[in-house]
Amino acid sequence: MDALTEVLQTTYLHSHFIGRAELSAPWGIQVEQQKHAAFHIVMQGSCWLEVDGLQQSVLLKAGDLVVIPQGHGHILRSDRHTQAIMLEELLAKRPPDSDNVLYFGGGGSKTILACGYFYFADWDNNPLLAALSPLILIQGEDGRALEWLAATLQFIACETASNRPGAQTIITRLCDVIFIQAVRAFIANLPESDRSLLQALKDPSISLTIGLIHRYVEQPWTVSRLAEQVCMSRSAYASRFKQLVGDAPVQYLTRVRMRKAVSLLKHSQDNLSKIAQKVGYESEAAFSKAFKRCMGYSPGEYRRSHNNPTGD
Repeated sequence: MDALTEVLQTTYLHSHFIGRAELSAPWGIQVEQQKHAAFHIVMQGSCWLEVDGLQQSVLLKAGDLVVIPQGHGHILRSDRHTQAIMLEELLAKRPPDSDNVLYFGGGGSKTILACGYFYFADWDNNPLLAALSPLILIQGEDGRALEWLAATLQFIACETASNRPGAQTIITRLCDVIFIQAVRAFIANLPESDRSLLQALKDPSISLTIGLIHRYVEQPWTVSRLAEQVCMSRSAYASRFKQLVGDAPVQYLTRVRMRKAVSLLKHSQDNLSKIAQKVGYESEAAFSKAFKRCMGYSPGEYRRSHNNPTGD
């Protein structure tokens, strides 16, 4: 597998398609900061987008896809001056109809949005999300969505209307495609000066070893062994890795191991010795020491605090 696939598999992405919003000017909707990413697709008309922390508002036109990867609060509205209502308040007053379509506005020019969310099991310590910008915009062409996006939306619409077994699973996977395509577009436009995980994925040698770390996290990796996988000297590999990723190889490996350990502590019934083996530590003691150094508390304390007392 390629490195981006390996990284995505360890983010535990789960997507959710909310539905359509048919909005008539004047209108404005404010979304609070959330612990999930949001996406909006302009299917008809246009609107303005303001994202917390960004100075400039963005005009979205028909065919545009916008992803807000880090869950920043944002406002969508028909013009820059219309007052916005909180989304929760709007949904309480005007819940979507049986087809998950939200109708709102003053009766003027129409804008239609398709909206959804991307959820991640490890939101607070996710290196992929940290490497993305607060806003990813993929513009349409001549007022139409790009071919892949139009096909995805058509498939979602068909499955939404079908009510067939497995439809929700298919819709979820199709929304996953939207996120992955947005990440691809972001990587393609990264400046060479960027130092992040995503920049490293463009480098064949470093990308290969990142994929190996994610896929075989239980292996006893060392800098020398990783360098051997791509026929580089230890010093050249370590320097290149740090230059692109921003972390030394061992630091990055430790973070990947801790993220997997956190997931296992939350969701598995494995005891600490078994978890230690699965994340590349020879003993429970070595794992516990590393975990406490990185997380600030022991694995057992972490497990108990997340209501998973099983396994030990």
